[in-house]
Amino acid sequence: MNQSLKSTSEKSNPKAAWLQWAAMLSMILYFDIMWCYDTTFTSMGMPLTWVNAMLLSLLLSIPALLFHARTVQLVLLAAVGIWLECNLMYCRTYFSHIPLGSYALASNLSDFGNSVIDSLRWRDLGFLGIFIAAMLIPRASNGKEWRKRYIPNPTTVWGYLAWIGFLTLASVTLFWQKGGYITHWQNMYTANFFTTRVPQYTLVGALAYDYINTAPTLTYERKQAVEKWQAAQKPLTALPDSLGHRNNLVLILCESLESWPIGLTLEGKEITPNLNRIVADSSTLYAPNVLTQVGAGRSIDAQLLYNAGMLPLENDVYSFACPERNYHTINQAMRQLRDARSYILTPDKPVVWNQQLVAQSFGIDTLVARECWRKEEMIGVRKKIGDRPLMRQIVEKMESGEVWPCGENAFVQVVTYSGHNPFPIPEEYDNLKLQGDYPELLNNYVTCAHYTDEAIGILMNYLKTRPEWPETLVVIVGDHEGLAAYRPEFAKNYDWVAKRPFTPLIIANSPMAGENDKVIGQVDVYPTLLQLMGLTDYSWHGIGQSILQRDYTSPDQDSLMQVRSRASDTIIRFNLF
Repeated sequence: MNQSLKSTSEKSNPKAAWLQWAAMLSMILYFDIMWCYDTTFTSMGMPLTWVNAMLLSLLLSIPALLFHARTVQLVLLAAVGIWLECNLMYCRTYFSHIPLGSYALASNLSDFGNSVIDSLRWRDLGFLGIFIAAMLIPRASNGKEWRKRYIPNPTTVWGYLAWIGFLTLASVTLFWQKGGYITHWQNMYTANFFTTRVPQYTLVGALAYDYINTAPTLTYERKQAVEKWQAAQKPLTALPDSLGHRNNLVLILCESLESWPIGLTLEGKEITPNLNRIVADSSTLYAPNVLTQVGAGRSIDAQLLYNAGMLPLENDVYSFACPERNYHTINQAMRQLRDARSYILTPDKPVVWNQQLVAQSFGIDTLVARECWRKEEMIGVRKKIGDRPLMRQIVEKMESGEVWPCGENAFVQVVTYSGHNPFPIPEEYDNLKLQGDYPELLNNYVTCAHYTDEAIGILMNYLKTRPEWPETLVVIVGDHEGLAAYRPEFAKNYDWVAKRPFTPLIIANSPMAGENDKVIGQVDVYPTLLQLMGLTDYSWHGIGQSILQRDYTSPDQDSLMQVRSRASDTIIRFNLF
């Protein structure tokens, strides 16, 4: 019997199994290279990237190396390839891996199908090429031996285990030198190293951190981060009474609106004529350099930043992970100090990003969502109401008293949709009609900015006719940047495209006017609005800083930014409100 086993082993060739392992390693390394292509290649010079790629590939090749289960290994390779590609597509928009908690939210993709398709690249076919090679090369290189069963001898098994042990030891040693797995991961939560974490730790390591951080305990270190942030907080001073205060706030969140189209003229045409007039008005406060700070939640994170003055969760989407919190928000400050009613007007369904529950947690009185609007100028794959008819219908609802009836103090938040990537505006709704030879996505983006600008003009013209106008602050912001991975290419070829992801902060009818060219954070808008609205007596002043304070520190130079992020994450996760 021993002789028979030896004979079978000698006749078979283990090379096919090791070729399948090479295919798995190639798949992982190709993912790392494609990830770096869209972010930074810094991680490719870090030993952890290579050590962990080797280790993961060996672990994922057990079917081939120990059991010669060729079909099982190919199925596993295909599944890994699809998983890597999904994360790569996600990275091109969010610059992050798919958070662990988001795998249960796949149904949300039905509303963002166009963005998913836009995230594909021709170079992604490399994954398919590796899979095809894994099917064909072992057969071609082994001939008839491919069909023979490979039974690994003890030397092969011990060699495999030795490599696993060696690479595990090397990985642990590198972690230890950097302060440990958790500490090193958190220390890389910076602008320069944020995206290097996934290649270094692999997606398995990234999801492991998500799991650890999803259900954490309130440790002394976390409490200390909150206390350190609290100790560094400075009082939010009230503006002089002579400047007056505002009783109403209209907050317009423009999907993917960046600052650089404002004031831009192409082919003799103003891209944003209405926004240009608002910015030029002597009563407008304008800050063009608002640094995008949203996380994996994107648009819903913008609401957390602007409405509640909090930074997003570090590795999750708050609207799903922690929606049932008593968030302190500017609309609740207005209710407490101005007896104001609050509204959110959105063309989305209430279930998108869990908007219904977020609105409740924010203390919003009325949510007017998708089914409340007539279907006009439908935009995008999901055919949602365009920004222009949205604004026209908002005016109708205000005139009828359904939303913000005359004489009522109100917080009104308007969420636009048409600026969603890849920014498709049908030709019949395009009043800009550029003729230049621009990249399609860039042309779409500029056209979309013009379309949204027209919509804002409709609402602004109406608001100025209301008797409440002198007591109304109108704030126009981008919910986040829009160009994502396209930015470097566009900025290189067109000097009018911003090199950094800046969104605008436009505050019309402001008691303090002028232009502020500082780099500010989205989280800083909330305390700024508290000051301008005369709401400094409200207990929650946010994680950020008012840009009106003399000692304001830009997020680029803010040594406490990591502390602020950890404090915000801790407050939300452990409901420390």
